Amino acid sequence: MVLEEIRRSGKKLNLKNTEHMEKGELIRAIQVAEGKSPCFDQPWCRPSLHLRCPWRHDCHARLQPVRGLILSDDVIMGHQIATLLSSYGWKMNIVHKDRQAYALIHQGNIDIVVADIEKADLGGLAALSYAKHHWPSIMTYAISQKDDPLLKNLALDLGGCLGFFHRVKGKIELQTHAKPKSHLMGQISNSASPDISRISASG
Repeated sequence: MVLEEIRRSGKKLNLKNTEHMEKGELIRAIQVAEGKSPCFDQPWCRPSLHLRCPWRHDCHARLQPVRGLILSDDVIMGHQIATLLSSYGWKMNIVHKDRQAYALIHQGNIDIVVADIEKADLGGLAALSYAKHHWPSIMTYAISQKDDPLLKNLALDLGGCLGFFHRVKGKIELQTHAKPKSHLMGQISNSASPDISRISASG
């Protein structure tokens, strides 16, 4: 973006002395004025924040590894999904209680949340909704072991789910709805990203 356009953006936010600021300094001041992290051109940036940042094309920050959590009381399925996503260099945590998920989400260091929505007592649907409400940049996916259109629609509406993991004949598959937003950080050029339409893991 041209510096003059950035200065106009700063003036709209009532920033002072914008004409004396360098580009990076000005963009960081705009980020602070907008209530965001002043991460432009800093050493590191969270992948999920970078994906939604209007300044990402000008930014030279290195992206941290994608960090995520999987909320599932099915140990085998949680491990299969974690193994699959970890093979792309992503750092996945598996938790078995919604309290643990909320604690990790609250820290603000999570890029993706995968939660089991089939078991009401696990609270996966509520955890997805909490993640999207508090950190809109988080990508959310659900684990659904049966075809339940009502539950899936709730996950889409409340949790902003981009897709659903299923176990089919011992393998993990991902089903996505029409034209989902960049599957699992697919737009992040600095980060390895799977071809999500083809991923599977044997169980």
